[in-house]
Amino acid sequence: MFTKPTKSRQFLRHCGITLFLTLALQAGGANAADDVVIGVFTPTTGALAPLGVDMKNGYELAVKDAPLVKNQKVRLVVEDSQANAAIGLKKAQKLVLQDKAKLLIGGASSAVVLGINAQAPRLNVPIVTTNSQAVQTTGDQCSKYLFRTNPNDAMVGRANALLMKKRPDLLQKKWFIVFHDFVWGQSNKAEFAKIPGIKIVGEAGRSMGTADWSSAISQIQASGADAVYLALAVGDDMPGFIRQARSFGLTQFMLAPLGMPDSMLQALGDHAAGMISGGLFASWMTQDQNPEMARFVKAYVQDYGVVPGPQAIQAYAGMRLTLAAMDKAASLSTDDIISSLEATSIDTVIGKLAIRKQDHQGTVPTFLSEATNLPDAPHGAKIGWKVIETLPWDKISIPLAETGCKGL
Repeated sequence: MFTKPTKSRQFLRHCGITLFLTLALQAGGANAADDVVIGVFTPTTGALAPLGVDMKNGYELAVKDAPLVKNQKVRLVVEDSQANAAIGLKKAQKLVLQDKAKLLIGGASSAVVLGINAQAPRLNVPIVTTNSQAVQTTGDQCSKYLFRTNPNDAMVGRANALLMKKRPDLLQKKWFIVFHDFVWGQSNKAEFAKIPGIKIVGEAGRSMGTADWSSAISQIQASGADAVYLALAVGDDMPGFIRQARSFGLTQFMLAPLGMPDSMLQALGDHAAGMISGGLFASWMTQDQNPEMARFVKAYVQDYGVVPGPQAIQAYAGMRLTLAAMDKAASLSTDDIISSLEATSIDTVIGKLAIRKQDHQGTVPTFLSEATNLPDAPHGAKIGWKVIETLPWDKISIPLAETGCKGL
């Protein structure tokens, strides 16, 4: 028989529920307070979202594989930088001041990285970028707080110079440069122009988010160029340009200096086949020779349903180095993490990774690669970056005196 609760019973039940919720919240809060928070700033919306999402996935998988720092759980807090310097700085401030991040990692956009770095002494946390390519990042704007684990534009320039030596027919071509007219695009095209013997017959700079490339295509046609260098950030704009150029009848050879995410290769299909890159960051197709890459690719496909692109692989490697350095640090103070980052070296999916102490540039290789059709479609990929040759750090590194870094 149902008996209506008395007011006293209702009161006691209310008190019990309130006490339970309070204790649960306190327990959850205590656990959260014990987490080691790492703040991720990367674009998950906008033109550079394909890079940012790949990077986020790589970071998450790295933490899944190495979830503890000093026996404390690592917790990622991800913020969308929208590839905008002002928004990126605002998100970095939020990650440090509100979320209490011990370290910031990300940076699909060099402009965002350099904007955050300008406020680094106030933020007072280490900043690691796994995708900023502008030379300034570890060059004339180097700082004790900022670390880069990916190749920079000067290293990519050297890699493409080596490509020209292997393919002298490319050096004989008349090149037209299409570039994004902001920090990274200007840096990258400047490094390409330094290749000895390169013949540049024109250039066209456009803003991010350009949808109609017809005016640039007209400039290419009028220039007499028989090759196009794509100093375009590998977001939505690059495949848009390639599709439109081919639809306008441009048959010129195209060089994508950094390659592009594998998701874009799949979308471009035959338009991408045959493209080459001297400065590819990494390729999942090295899994046949690299058991650690094979393990990573299997885990990535299982979690995300696609093969990892170069930015995802770089993000994974950079985060694994970061986690190892934080774990080895004397404490999780900013100075101790910085010291440990400068001294840590680990084996990763792209080989041994360490930091050059004098400018905080990662000692990483690049990869000469060609976009190749894959009839068997492994992991669902119908096209992928076939690595022709690995270019180790000692072949593409820039001497410290030439970096522009005046000391940390």
